[in-house]
Amino acid sequence: MNMVLMLFYSIFLVVMPVVIYQIMMMMLGENKSTISHYLWTYIMMIYLWMVFSIAGIGSIWDMFAKGGWSASLSQANISLIPFQSEGLFTYCMNILMVMPLGFLLPYLWKNFRNIFKVALTGFLFSVFIEFSQLFTNRLVDIDDLMMNTVGAILGYIVWRVIGEYFFNKNQLARTKALSTSEPVVYMVLACTFNFLLYNFAWFI
Repeated sequence: MNMVLMLFYSIFLVVMPVVIYQIMMMMLGENKSTISHYLWTYIMMIYLWMVFSIAGIGSIWDMFAKGGWSASLSQANISLIPFQSEGLFTYCMNILMVMPLGFLLPYLWKNFRNIFKVALTGFLFSVFIEFSQLFTNRLVDIDDLMMNTVGAILGYIVWRVIGEYFFNKNQLARTKALSTSEPVVYMVLACTFNFLLYNFAWFI
């Protein structure tokens, strides 16, 4: 039962802030979106939740459990030397994990049809993951940061090569966003809520 609650709570922390933001935008009479865009937005949020689960991100509660910021840093497992990871599989998995983000950003938001914006978003998203892992027993690795960024770029290239031409049906409805900063808001909210409000110990 606790495992089920833990699962639903982790999904809740990713999806609920998005729902709140969308309701606020509608109440303020800002730009209205479409069902298609909302649907794809939630697909993206579930994808982010899957990344959080696979990457094993930490939270502020993990920092407290380790005795605070200084203690967490002293116990952190950090690798700042590039290309020290063992095996090609690790590199490939880190690339593949972020490729969907690189595809979904230009697929859903016209103002993200820019490889530099997508690369920067992928990089900053990876920075959050690596930062949160400072408070866990996982390795904080510069290789992960680099490969995640490469993954975002490759995801954009996939969209550019095939997505722009073969997945363009209902583009006007799918890309009708609430604001130009919408994807950034969603990602910041998902990262912040998970880092501040998710505590594994509550379900033990």
